[in-house]
Amino acid sequence: MALGDGLIGRPVVSFRFHLISLTAVFVALALGIAVGATVVDRATVDALQQQLDRVERGVDATSAENARLGAELGRWDSFAEQSRNLAVAGRLDGVPVLVVGVAGIDRGPVGELRQLLGASGAQVLGAAWLTSRLALARPADAADLAALAGAAPGPPGPLRSAVLERLAAELAGEAPSPLLAALAAAGFVELEPPPGAGAAPAVPLPGTRFVVVSDSAAEVPNGELAVPFSELLARRAGARVLAAEAAREPGPGAAGRSAFVGPLREQAASAALLSTVDNLEDYRGRFSAVYALADLGAGRVGHFGVGPRATRLVPETAG
Repeated sequence: MALGDGLIGRPVVSFRFHLISLTAVFVALALGIAVGATVVDRATVDALQQQLDRVERGVDATSAENARLGAELGRWDSFAEQSRNLAVAGRLDGVPVLVVGVAGIDRGPVGELRQLLGASGAQVLGAAWLTSRLALARPADAADLAALAGAAPGPPGPLRSAVLERLAAELAGEAPSPLLAALAAAGFVELEPPPGAGAAPAVPLPGTRFVVVSDSAAEVPNGELAVPFSELLARRAGARVLAAEAAREPGPGAAGRSAFVGPLREQAASAALLSTVDNLEDYRGRFSAVYALADLGAGRVGHFGVGPRATRLVPETAG
């Protein structure tokens, strides 16, 4: 048999044929993948678009509801502001109130509190601002304070404590003396008369209640001045002291909130003798301060606001 006899009638498969066939297969596969991917991507895109549309509709609905609630809250805030005098009218009729503050704090909320105290019928005695000289950072300040108090020169801490104790006794009416006036004359205290008055009335007056105000920006650290003075005054005057502060930022978690009243609340002895308010920057805090001062007249103390260890937003009597 000749070499080619067995191949007669059979197709001849060449390498070129294989190459073309494989190429066609791969082209078909690629087209299939492309078409399939296009279909899947389109379906995925449609599904995602539908989800996005639902989210956008939800966001729009939430925004509209927030706007409605914000407008409603604004109306209630306006109502509270416009009716604030009516809400406290007569609450402190004839009660003498002295504000004692530390220089460096925001005086805006203190001024608004004094206006509200006036609307409550209180006899607002003005304010006594403890100045930065009481930090006793300079030897001259310590020497001047020692001479004024008739004390021997010594370390700033004990000297300041001795003077604060004498001042607390004077304000509480236990040991009348001209110490407050002398401190003012020497620049350790700045006396601010009530609006419209030529000078602050003589202090103490019988039954005077006190609002001690400070915050995180006090020029003399609270632990050296406002906190010990509040404790001394509360021990001397009994349930006649309200310690109050305004936060520098809004909100319960504002940085610095309770920088002053926090330590007073933490000490059981002082917490039982005085009341505290930690949100004086807000109308509700000033409202609480008026009612807390009224409650002090009945021997009731409490801790109000939105900061740590506050037991209520407002005194129970305000309800």
